Amino acid sequence: MTTQAANNMLWRNSSFILLWCGTILSAMADGAFFILLSWFIVDVTGSEAMLGTTLICMSIPRLLFMLAGGVAADRWNRKWIMFLSILARGIILTGFSLLLMNENNSFLPISAYVLAVLFGTVDSFFWPARSSILPSLVTREQLAPANSMMEISQQISMVGGPVVSALLIKTTTYPVMFLILGAAFFAGTLFILSLRLNPSEQESMEREPASAKTSYLKDIMGGIRFTFSVPILCIIFVTSLFTNMMFSGPINMGIPLHVKDLGWDGSSYSSLSISLGIGTIVGGILTGLWKGFRGKFILLPVILGFMGVGMSSLFFMQQLTFGLISMFLIGMTLTMTNIPLITYIQTIVPANVLGRVMSLLSLMSIGFGPVSYALCSYLLEAKMATPGLLLFSGGIIFTCIGLSLLFIPAFRKMEQHPDWKRTTVETSGVSTSLSS
Repeated sequence: MTTQAANNMLWRNSSFILLWCGTILSAMADGAFFILLSWFIVDVTGSEAMLGTTLICMSIPRLLFMLAGGVAADRWNRKWIMFLSILARGIILTGFSLLLMNENNSFLPISAYVLAVLFGTVDSFFWPARSSILPSLVTREQLAPANSMMEISQQISMVGGPVVSALLIKTTTYPVMFLILGAAFFAGTLFILSLRLNPSEQESMEREPASAKTSYLKDIMGGIRFTFSVPILCIIFVTSLFTNMMFSGPINMGIPLHVKDLGWDGSSYSSLSISLGIGTIVGGILTGLWKGFRGKFILLPVILGFMGVGMSSLFFMQQLTFGLISMFLIGMTLTMTNIPLITYIQTIVPANVLGRVMSLLSLMSIGFGPVSYALCSYLLEAKMATPGLLLFSGGIIFTCIGLSLLFIPAFRKMEQHPDWKRTTVETSGVSTSLSS
């Protein structure tokens, strides 16, 4: 079947359309929730420490339960895992909204922490199921275009989520904001509930052998051993671990606090997030036009360096337009480095361990997130740094880490891998991010 024929058949697959729409809706609600929660804490409490600890409470469950989510996706019906995860998020946000309607802030710190823990936990089960359900919905010929469309849905949500949050901040109160997001998740469950899995896939999941529980841990350890036996994978994963530490805390904490220090409102914060999302879309388009930088991977450390420069430039942000340009640069370079490296991993890693390797990449990308949040919270609370200074110093360190790849022989020779040289460039969806 030709690529065009596969694309045409894909759009006649009602289950895929339902999944695509449900993913866009839930991802947009996810993005809007993160922005609204961050701004809510900054606006209502003004506490840098509370913002940091709330983000820690959300990221630690994701870190702890990421592999558990992968186990669940392999053992149970992925449709129902996704359904229950989205439903749970709707219930959690509705409950939080009802608490806020009491107009009593005495419960606020504890309730925000509980909200973050619960949200991070159920979210960690959703994404492994979502990323592995496609083979149960589409044919093998449709898998590549289906993955590409799912990546587009993620990029749409990166723009749509901040747009939704900006509109809500301008038009309504915080309790109503969270109630609306809860309703959006409830609506998303209707799309997922309507999915129909391929009969063969359904039967295979229902006949999961009882011995799977004892062998899965061995499979995980085998994936870890394989990953650390390949030097270039170690380099990519360790780089992801440390660059994410320099990215997650300064960006997710520094930007809303810096916006608040400048006297701007929540819509300005949302506008910056929208610019980041637009940058990722443009970066994805450019990466596709340049064939994933195949044969030019030596440019990737330089692109990472520009990403760090974009972060540092936010320190000098006094006008919103300047910040929008910086965020656009960050988003564009983020995609231009993520897609080539993920494609490379997918190419050189054998299919029988690829899932485990990609799960480890997800863990690496969020591994130092809690440490980053805790460190930024301490520096801000102790008045040892301002939000702008966090962005400036984090960007400089990020740049140094990125450019250091130029001095590693294994990285400079990575495109000499026989599987990479043999494989032709293919358009494929990329659902994992090196920086989350």
